[in-house]
Amino acid sequence: MTKKGYYFNKGGAPMKFRSIRSRLIQFMLLATTIPLLLSISITYIHTKETIKEQSLEENKHLIFQGKTNLGNYLDNVNKASLVVYTDTNFLRNLRKIPDDYRAVAEVYTMLQNIQNTVSGIERIYLHATQSNQSTLVTPATFPKRESHSEPYVSTRPFEKYTTSVEPTHKGHDYGFPPSPASYSERKVFTFHRTITNIPSEEVLGVLAIDVRLDAVAAICEQLFNKSNEQLLVVDQNSSIIYSGRDEQIGQKLEDSVLLEHIHQEQTSGSFENGGAMHVFEKMQTPYTEWTIIKRIPDATLYERANQLTQINTSIAVIALFVIVFGTLLISVRITEPIKRLTNYMNRIQAGQLNVDIDWNSRDETGIMFTRFRQMMDTINNLILREYRLELANKTNQLKALQAQINPHFLYNTLQSIGTLALQNNVPRIYALLSSLAKIMRYSMNNNDALVTLRDEAEHVKLYLDLQKERFDDQLEFSIELEPDTLQVPMPKMILQPLVENYFKHGMDTQDKQGRLDITSRMRPNGILEIIIENNGESIPSDELNRLNRQLERQQGGVPAEWTDEDGIGLHNVLMRLQLYTEHESVLYISNVKPQGVRITVEIHTQVRHAEENNE
Repeated sequence: MTKKGYYFNKGGAPMKFRSIRSRLIQFMLLATTIPLLLSISITYIHTKETIKEQSLEENKHLIFQGKTNLGNYLDNVNKASLVVYTDTNFLRNLRKIPDDYRAVAEVYTMLQNIQNTVSGIERIYLHATQSNQSTLVTPATFPKRESHSEPYVSTRPFEKYTTSVEPTHKGHDYGFPPSPASYSERKVFTFHRTITNIPSEEVLGVLAIDVRLDAVAAICEQLFNKSNEQLLVVDQNSSIIYSGRDEQIGQKLEDSVLLEHIHQEQTSGSFENGGAMHVFEKMQTPYTEWTIIKRIPDATLYERANQLTQINTSIAVIALFVIVFGTLLISVRITEPIKRLTNYMNRIQAGQLNVDIDWNSRDETGIMFTRFRQMMDTINNLILREYRLELANKTNQLKALQAQINPHFLYNTLQSIGTLALQNNVPRIYALLSSLAKIMRYSMNNNDALVTLRDEAEHVKLYLDLQKERFDDQLEFSIELEPDTLQVPMPKMILQPLVENYFKHGMDTQDKQGRLDITSRMRPNGILEIIIENNGESIPSDELNRLNRQLERQQGGVPAEWTDEDGIGLHNVLMRLQLYTEHESVLYISNVKPQGVRITVEIHTQVRHAEENNE
C-alpha cells in the first residue's frame, strides 16, 4: 500500500527517504560539504594562530627596539646633565655671590651647552641653594636669573632623589615672567638632578631639564599604526608619559587589568583582554621605570586571517553550489534507471508479465534493461512448461525415493511369519521380523515428507539391529544424539542410505570388527550437523576427490553425472536436502585415520523455519 505516492516499509517510514537516490544525495553532500567546511575551519584556525604568533613575535622585537631607542635618548639626557660635574669651576660658581658676573656667565654657558647637546630640550632650570639664585635657559629667549630663597615648587618633590623623571605635564617658566616667545603650553617631561658637592652629600642646587615630547613621540610613532593600534608609555606610578591619543597624555592609567599585568615582576610579556592583544616591555633605569604598552585589536591582528577566510569561504560557497547541482544531476541520472526498473518489477509482481519495458541508453543501464527484457521474454515462454515440469519431476523423484519398497503383501507376509514364530516359541525371529516390518511401514508412509531426527534415528537403529543379527559380534554401532537436536525436522529417509553405503562398500568382516557411529550437534546459526563415521575401508584419494567434486557441483546447482558405483543414494539424499533447505545444506565425505570413512551432513534449519513463517 502507498500513501501520497510514497512507498512505506514495515516500520512506516516512507521509502522515498530510504531510497538509493536519497542516500546517494545525502552521502555525496556530506562527503563533500563536511570536508570542505572542516578544511575552511582548520585553515582559519591554523592561519589565525600562525599570524598571531608571527605578529606577537614581530611586535615584541619592535617594542624592544623602541625601548632601546627611548633608553638611549634618556641616557643622553642623563649624560648631558652630568656635565655639571666635569667642570669644577661650575660647582664653585654655584656658591658665589650674585654680583660675580663672570661666574654667572659661566653658568649660562654651561646650561646652554647642555641644551645644545641633546635635541628636544625645551628649557633648563637651575636653582643654587647657597646663593639662592634661580636661572632659566630657553632656546628662544635670553637666559633669565632671579633671586629666590627656595627652588620652584614643582622641583621640591624631587630634591630627595639624585636623579628622577617627572611625568609628562604642561611646560611652565618656573616662576619667571613669561616671555612672548615662551612655549609654556607644550607638553614636556622633566629630568631632575640634585647637584651635590661630591664626595660629600652637601646639596649645591637642583637642575630641571624640560624635554619636549616630540623626541619620544618620534620614537613611539615608529612602533604602531595610529589608525588601528594604540601605544602607551607609562611610568612606575601609572602616569601616562606618551599616548597615541593626546587627551590621555599626563593622565593616570585607569585600566586595572592592564596595570595588574605590567606591575608583575617580569620585564616583558603579552596578554589578551577586551578583544585585543597587549604587548608590553619595561624600561628600567636608575632614575625611572617606564613601560611601553602596545594594544593591537583582534580585528587588526587577524585581519589577514579574516581576509583569507573570506576568500576561502567565497570559493567554498561557489564550489558548494557546483557540488549540490552536480550531486543532484548525477544522483538523478544514476538512480532514474533503478527507479524505473523498480516500477517495472512492481508491475510484474502484480501479475503484468507482458509489461512494456522501455529504456533506450547506450551505457550499462541500457544493457541492464535489455537483459531484463530478454529475461522476461524467456520467463514468459518457459514459466508454464519448464517450471511446472521441473516441479512435477522433483515431486515424483521425492515420492519415488520415499517409496522404494512398497509391496504391501510383503508387509502382511512378514506379520504372518512373525505370528508363526511366536506359535513355535521362537521370539528372536519374531523380534527381527517386527523390526523389518517397522522399517517397511516407515518407508511406506508417504504422507510424512518431514520427520524429526528422533524418528529418523529410530528407523536407522532398527536397520542396524537387523545388520547386527546378520554380522553378530563382527559389528558394533552407537547412536549419540544431543538432546537439542532430537526434535529438529528433516526430510525422511536421509540416514539409512548413508549408513547402507558402509555395508555395501566399506565393511571388512575378515580382518577386524566393524564399527559405525552416528552423532549429532547443533552449530551456530541453526545448522544441524550429523556425522556418520565407520572404520571400514578408506576411499582411494582420486575416487574421494571425484566424489566430493560431484557433490560440490550438485550443491552449486550444476548437474552432476552419477554412476552406480558412487554409493547408494548419495545424490538423492543431497538433492532432497537441497529441496528442503533451498540449496543451503551440504554433504561431504572424508577419510579418517588409520582407516575408515566419515560422512558429514549440514542441514540449515533456519531457512526452512523462515519459509514456514512466511507461509
